[in-house]
Amino acid sequence: TYNLFWWNLFDKRGGSGRSAGKLIAQTSGPEQYDIMAFQECDDRHRVINDAKLEGLPGEYEALDGGRAVAIAYLKSRWTLKAHGSEDVGEDDQHQHYGKRTAQWVRLQHADGNVVFFVNHHGPLPVGWGGGCTGSAVAYNIMRVIATHAHPDDSIVLVGDFNAPADSSRIRELDTRLNRVFSGTEMGGVDHVFTNCAAEAQGTNLGKGKGEFGSDHDALSVTFKF
Repeated sequence: TYNLFWWNLFDKRGGSGRSAGKLIAQTSGPEQYDIMAFQECDDRHRVINDAKLEGLPGEYEALDGGRAVAIAYLKSRWTLKAHGSEDVGEDDQHQHYGKRTAQWVRLQHADGNVVFFVNHHGPLPVGWGGGCTGSAVAYNIMRVIATHAHPDDSIVLVGDFNAPADSSRIRELDTRLNRVFSGTEMGGVDHVFTNCAAEAQGTNLGKGKGEFGSDHDALSVTFKF
């Protein structure tokens, strides 16, 4: 999961020599990324193309979730079963940019296992509670999962939640899913959750590989389902 800080890294800095693409390509490794989630992503194809120009192997399908979020998956391993997006929150009037969504995909692996993967960019201000910013966001995300996931699906929820671990929305999600990894930037607002925490290993990948990068660290988590 990677918040790309688009207005600065891409609009202002021109991508800083494919900084985000270099990070993705250089950290992919021989196993390759199965699924990637982006927030503050105005052009998903540019991100993937930059990464491929920097040596990212494999063919990825990149899906637009609206509200500047996107999911990309490795087509040689995964088959898309269903996908969608639903609004689950809204910024408070003190820092209002708009509504916030949960983008989801159901992907079937070549071995038959199905993953229900959710990408979320949470409402502002950071850590705010009440209204459409607090625990209601967690309830709405869980409603999306309950509505669209199947009973045997492995659940993975990732993103920039704009909420640290002690916020009401993360505390509520902690009662329903296993939080297996969190970032440290912005007070630790980037998180990865799952319904199966067995053998989950997380890594902080850094902000980019150019002169400039994001203001968030990209996070990578490996699961065994």
